[in-house]
Amino acid sequence: MNAGEVPRGRWIKFFDDFSKEHQGWIATVEVIGPEIGDQEEAAGLPLVGISADLKDAENRVEVIVGGRPDAHITHTINNPETVELKPAAEAGREAIEVKSDDGTITLVTFRHITSVERQLPR
Repeated sequence: MNAGEVPRGRWIKFFDDFSKEHQGWIATVEVIGPEIGDQEEAAGLPLVGISADLKDAENRVEVIVGGRPDAHITHTINNPETVELKPAAEAGREAIEVKSDDGTITLVTFRHITSVERQLPR
């Protein structure tokens, strides 16, 4: 996928494709805002999926990580204004930035699990 801003009309397809390609990648979800500073909401959990709901008057993007009853987080971004796929800093790493109308930024970073990490006991 090419880095850069994703046009609003492509959000649903972009997130569907991204989720399929990155399912299981290890994700970190950070929320950055003028009132709250930098808050880490989730770290080290596998990506379940990201989706956009643009049907309602109040649009939203949902990031779902974990996928287990003991480790499952759904982060909802209300009224998103922009979605940007950030350039990969190195191979096997990706990032998506979503800006909301209130000035809050949600940064979701991903890293690919290596075959060695898959074999480690949990």
